[in-house]
Amino acid sequence: MRLCGETVTVYNARVDPATRTGVYAPTVLRGVSLYCRTEARVTDGGLKAANVFTLRIPEKVDADGKVYAEPRTYREAEDCSGLWTLQKGDAIVRGEAAGVQTGSCGPGGTTTLAQLRERYGAGNVLTVLGVTDNRRAPRGKHWRVTGA
Repeated sequence: MRLCGETVTVYNARVDPATRTGVYAPTVLRGVSLYCRTEARVTDGGLKAANVFTLRIPEKVDADGKVYAEPRTYREAEDCSGLWTLQKGDAIVRGEAAGVQTGSCGPGGTTTLAQLRERYGAGNVLTVLGVTDNRRAPRGKHWRVTGA
């Protein structure tokens, strides 16, 4: 795919079986395409605007040796240290998030979306709203991720 020069950090939402709490397991992805547009609409409360992100992740993205797993496989894996996934509710940080270790499967000190936004700034953290699997295309196999 062309124009894939961005780096992002995907934080996969996961339940820690030991503590039964939600954690975010980070994976740095190098070589993605990131596009942002602003959408606005008129409501009873006035004009509302929001940034909408479209992220295209090539099938052969550099994920520090981690392998993509379908969301269900990822959730059910006892050890996710070599896996990453894309699912609704995940968080994505623009750029390489500080302190992320290759092979990390734990919270890395971050357990909530609010903590991610506080640490990296609300404009640099997006929540995954939808994922489209375009890996069956004849050329340019990728995932298309929409977030806000």
